[in-house]
Amino acid sequence: MMGIHMMRANRSQGFTLIELLIVIIIVAILAAIAIPTFFGARSQAHNAASYTLVRNALTAVESLNIDYRDYRNVTLHDLQGIEPSISWNVVAFDLVDPLVPTISQNVVAGARFNQIDFYPQARDAFDVATRSESGDLYGIEVVTTGNSQTSYIKVKIVDGQGSRGL
Repeated sequence: MMGIHMMRANRSQGFTLIELLIVIIIVAILAAIAIPTFFGARSQAHNAASYTLVRNALTAVESLNIDYRDYRNVTLHDLQGIEPSISWNVVAFDLVDPLVPTISQNVVAGARFNQIDFYPQARDAFDVATRSESGDLYGIEVVTTGNSQTSYIKVKIVDGQGSRGL
């Protein structure tokens, strides 16, 4: 009788191979469900940060227009003075084409480093754009008319597909 009791005591000291395999399979299934969800949420967060950065840049440039009345007169020094948290890059090419809609692939600014490309397109128009950490492009073209009317044309390139919003 004592021998049987000792055998049962030794058997209950650990897990069987089947039990361990079942636990590993359950963990693998949960990881397969959670990992894509995590990366999707991460990409959405990067894109939201990029869009917010572009909107902040838009506000900074528009506030300078109150003094200058001509976006072409806005300098890098002015931009850094009004919004020092953004790393500004003044470029000499059109960033946003709202008609297609598309954003130039020459955008070098990265939202990860709070960088914005700024293009003073005309006296009453400018573009700002950046690239999110996930590789998507975000930009806004602003056209201001003389009677305090402003149009904002938002363009985003997500997964290679361009879309436009007002």
